[in-house]
Amino acid sequence: MAAERVALTNVDWPEAFPAVRLFRAVRLALNFRALLLAAIALAGMVAGWRILGSLFAESNDGWLETRIAVDSAWPWELPLVHAPLEELEHTETWRRTSPIVVAWNEITRAFVQMFEVQDFTRLMYLLACALWSLFIWSFFGGAITRQAAIALARNENVSWVRLTGFARSRLGSYFVAPLFPLLGVALAAVFLMLLGLIMRSEVGVLVAGIVWPLVLLDGFIMAFLLLGLFFSWPLMWAAISTEGTDSFGALSHSYSYAYQRPLHYLFYVLVAALVGVLGWYIVSLFTFWIMGTISWAVGWGSGANRLDLVLRREELGILGNAGTALISFWNNVLRTLAFGFIFSYFWCASTAIYFLLRRHVDATEFDEVFLPEERDLHGLPPLKTGPDGVPAVDEGPTAVNSGGADDAVRAEG
Repeated sequence: MAAERVALTNVDWPEAFPAVRLFRAVRLALNFRALLLAAIALAGMVAGWRILGSLFAESNDGWLETRIAVDSAWPWELPLVHAPLEELEHTETWRRTSPIVVAWNEITRAFVQMFEVQDFTRLMYLLACALWSLFIWSFFGGAITRQAAIALARNENVSWVRLTGFARSRLGSYFVAPLFPLLGVALAAVFLMLLGLIMRSEVGVLVAGIVWPLVLLDGFIMAFLLLGLFFSWPLMWAAISTEGTDSFGALSHSYSYAYQRPLHYLFYVLVAALVGVLGWYIVSLFTFWIMGTISWAVGWGSGANRLDLVLRREELGILGNAGTALISFWNNVLRTLAFGFIFSYFWCASTAIYFLLRRHVDATEFDEVFLPEERDLHGLPPLKTGPDGVPAVDEGPTAVNSGGADDAVRAEG
């Protein structure tokens, strides 16, 4: 009997290879609303850092002065890195240009360096910068992840009012969720600090040796909290935006997914990092083309020397200076929007990874997302007690009005 031939007509690639869904994060990150939110957040973050830097500027600490100078650079003052195609074969290029790596390092840098310094002034500056960065991204990162969650689950757009309203109503949850593990680490560190004070004497060293198993347990707790926080904190934003949960729920979801599916999580992060490099290559190349074609076309009319004076903002008189300022402003807006892709992609990819991990751990379908406006639609209708004492549905004024309309129609008839 001849074997039957089966023709493969259609393959559901997202179901067969779930990681394919991460490619959609690039399109979501290129949404103008996401780019604008990320660009505003970048400018706001640096503005806050500049203000904090001015408060610590009187310090004679060279390390602190260097750090303040680095943090004071506006996004449009940074070089727009555009790696040639032939350099994409090097691992260092992928690490240096991947939006996942760049955004991750930029947002967590102050928090990480807090554990590397032992100077009080440095610690206070880093703590202030970390909290300001967390506050900024609590709102703007929340708005971007909320938009990504709705798009991934429902293929729908959210209005500005609902998007900002959702992020504003849960601003406290976004802000507090990553601070809970840090608070636990701080409490655990107090015990070790007190033990360190006791160890200044010989008797204290003996006491430390006796209670050292508790010290190891304390270190395990701190390592567990910090390691989980370092890898799972982006999932907290995605959990709140997707589930509508609070900070405790976000902490539970993120730690659970990161620790229960570490290999899945690592794989999805690597895929997202590689896809992000390709997305950034397209964005940076497109930005170069925009600036290059403008310079080429305008230069034919104004002359290369004149255009160079305008772009370098040389003294050209009152009207000329105003014109160069406007040109520089719009060029900076374009550059900031381009850099905004790095962070908008980071939040969109984090949301997509959350959906994938949720599917693995909780077997939750991709189309499930929290919608406040739907919560009231599935409740029980209001009841009222009828003349016979039996509860009945309260149809409200609509039923009265419709009944009155029917009576009027019958009267006319």
